Amino acid sequence: MSGHANADRAFIERSVRIGIVGALVLAVVLGTLWVLKGALTPLVAALVIAYLFDPLIDRFEARGIARSVAILILLAGIGIALFGVAFFLIPAMQRDVAALAENLPTALRDGLSGLGPRLQEQFGITLPRSIADAIETLRSGEFEIPLDAIRGLLERVVTGVTGTVGALVSLLLIPVLAYYMLVEFDRIRLAVLDLVPRDYQEMVATEAARVDVLISGFIRGQLTVCLLLGILYAVGFTVIGIDLAIVIGVASGLLAIIPYVGGAVALTAAAGMALLQYGVDIHLALVVGWYFLVQGLEGFVLTPKIVGGSLGMHPVTVIVALLIGGDLLGFLGLLIAVPLAAVVQVFLQDLVTAYRSSSVYSAPEPEAGDGGLR
Repeated sequence: MSGHANADRAFIERSVRIGIVGALVLAVVLGTLWVLKGALTPLVAALVIAYLFDPLIDRFEARGIARSVAILILLAGIGIALFGVAFFLIPAMQRDVAALAENLPTALRDGLSGLGPRLQEQFGITLPRSIADAIETLRSGEFEIPLDAIRGLLERVVTGVTGTVGALVSLLLIPVLAYYMLVEFDRIRLAVLDLVPRDYQEMVATEAARVDVLISGFIRGQLTVCLLLGILYAVGFTVIGIDLAIVIGVASGLLAIIPYVGGAVALTAAAGMALLQYGVDIHLALVVGWYFLVQGLEGFVLTPKIVGGSLGMHPVTVIVALLIGGDLLGFLGLLIAVPLAAVVQVFLQDLVTAYRSSSVYSAPEPEAGDGGLR
């Protein structure tokens, strides 16, 4: 009795101490990130790049190539790839936008002529019959635009311009910081581990390896899947004849890092363009069919083959982490949301394991004759 009670008390006290220390550390880290989020964003972005490409640099080193030379080759390859993508994609996007601008007035006129009578009949809402009518309504003053809204819009534009200058400076810093991070990545990792008390270094290294499996399984694997999804959507919608197919494909691929969001954007945008261009016909059916085909490839081929079964992070966990991180810390929060979620998941798994192996969870069976009471 007393032995089990003492063990229970010790377990609870130890758990409370660990929880308090963990909460304090997390509060300090989040507070620091909140205060310095603007300055830390390029640094964290460079650290993410270093983390992603460090295994590739290690392979170059294993083949006898100096680390600094391998990093320069990698960065040059990334720059050439980005230039090539921009060289081919930007003209294609410009053609799509030009075609959309040319066809949009006719499509809007047809849509307004079909939708206007229904809105007038059902809800009493009168839509302008054409873009010229809408402009004339604005000019005549029948449609008022609040001055506060205009002032707020101008303020956001000015803020956006000044923020863009800072963003450009940050973008220029990221490759430089990424180079130095990649050069020193192994030393940084060892230096951080050396700060841990020696009695706990082996345990921390083991836990860090578990976190690395979760993070690398999500980031490296999911980025590859996102790239393939973007290509599939862009090619398929282009063949079907959807305007802005490349733009929709690129946007869907980028947003596919968030589970379910990229696919929803692809279907909504492509279906909307199909309705705008062709109405309800075979093009809309082809868009929906191609969407479900790509989703099937993602679920049964791409994700299992590329990401594999070692991911262990539920899509809902990823979505919640990205929502919280983006809301609290903006773009910096999006960068660190998944790694922090992986750390929390590993910590909670260890906590549950410790609880299940403790006497609090596995209390001994009551002895006969004591009525089951303790």
